[in-house]
Amino acid sequence: MPAPSSPPMVAASKLKNLRRAELYSTLPCQRQVLITRPSLRPGFCGLTYISNERVPFGYTRINLKREDFFVHVTSEIGKLKKVLVYRPGFELEHLLPAYMQDMLFDEIPWLERARVEHDEFAEALRQAGAEVYYIQDLVTDIMADKSVKKNLINEHLELSNIADPDSNRAVLEYMLDLPDKETTELLTAGLHKKLVRDLKDHLTLSDLTPVGFPFYLPPLPSMYFMRDHGVMVGGNMLMSSMFSEARMREPLFLQAAIHHHPLFADVEILDTEPMPKGLEGGDVLVLNEQTLLVGLSERTTEQAIETLAQRLLIDLETVEQILVMQIPIKRAYMHLDTVFTMVDHDKFLLYPGIQDSVYLYRLSRGRGGRVHAEQLGHLTDGLSDALKRPVHIIMSGGPSLHQASREQWNDSTNTVAVAPGKVVVYNRNKLTNKTLRTAGIETIEVEGSELVRGRGGPRCMSLPLEREKI
Repeated sequence: MPAPSSPPMVAASKLKNLRRAELYSTLPCQRQVLITRPSLRPGFCGLTYISNERVPFGYTRINLKREDFFVHVTSEIGKLKKVLVYRPGFELEHLLPAYMQDMLFDEIPWLERARVEHDEFAEALRQAGAEVYYIQDLVTDIMADKSVKKNLINEHLELSNIADPDSNRAVLEYMLDLPDKETTELLTAGLHKKLVRDLKDHLTLSDLTPVGFPFYLPPLPSMYFMRDHGVMVGGNMLMSSMFSEARMREPLFLQAAIHHHPLFADVEILDTEPMPKGLEGGDVLVLNEQTLLVGLSERTTEQAIETLAQRLLIDLETVEQILVMQIPIKRAYMHLDTVFTMVDHDKFLLYPGIQDSVYLYRLSRGRGGRVHAEQLGHLTDGLSDALKRPVHIIMSGGPSLHQASREQWNDSTNTVAVAPGKVVVYNRNKLTNKTLRTAGIETIEVEGSELVRGRGGPRCMSLPLEREKI
């Protein structure tokens, strides 16, 4: 008996060119099915193609609903419906002590345990009602379109350490021939010089030198901090412009998914023009539909914030105001969300060690197409005025500043809200978690002994795609 033929397919990457209304008029809802491929991660199937015909063996039939293509965020605390994460991979095993500082790490996480902890974190998000998507699955999906795969590889190679054109071509051909999943893994894990040597029939200087950085394509050990790659502002994505060379390639995956994956069918990128270096998602809080709070920090600069303000306040009129919170320039406080997060309608969590060295500013639309800038007063007063309600600042770490500093180092203030007054936290920060509960905040505690070695917590590891409006 002949094997059944596969149904006619519409490549997922091609669907990106259809707006949602066109998508549903083109493919009738009552007959339309979504064909998905199996995923290694529980609770998620990667979108592969859409068909109205018979489902081939090994795939699953799912009724396609309008909300499957809906991503929208207008707060930090609305009930979390969809979230994007990255499960740690072999890039952590390519961290070398001699280059940890260059890779922005202080320690080397144990990959096996880090994956277990991350799986538990993702499950906590699911149990709270969120659909969890993995960026590596989305990228593997869109690589089914070989032109998309080639372009993404080339974008990474342009930022690589390969100077020799023949080496560049050899790597491109090698990665194009790999299965899509392996290509995705290699782009994050890094490309060792020895592998490239074996692909060529000649040697270059970089192939011969016995010392020096051993990767042509550096590993991306911070990749699991998805929050830093971009920010959903309403229904569109603000792409990050990474401050450090070690992380500049990370947002390329998200950018490709937005351009080509049907999950982002209605999403546009807000910063279409190149953004100055130094605007990272960990420094951006979406307080409400009208207000962003941006941290002026070690990783986000005045120039980038001013460019962002011109774009969102003047050119697009996306928001009404941007608050800027200046924090000390320090490795331990690399992003605003390492010292300050929103946990409820009127409650924020702050590391007390910086309360006397914080400055608050407001950027708004001025006359003649200019951004108006003003300095605000005390943090509590400034936030209350901006949000039009009294706010309460919860100090992390309990009464002892010494204990607060220990817990801040372990990302006690890096909470992610799954609903108003309900946050995911690391279980190791006992004093901060107790303080939150005393203030009426429900805590969902997860293990993070290995994950925290990368200097990030639950908020750093999650990029909200959809929250309920509040």
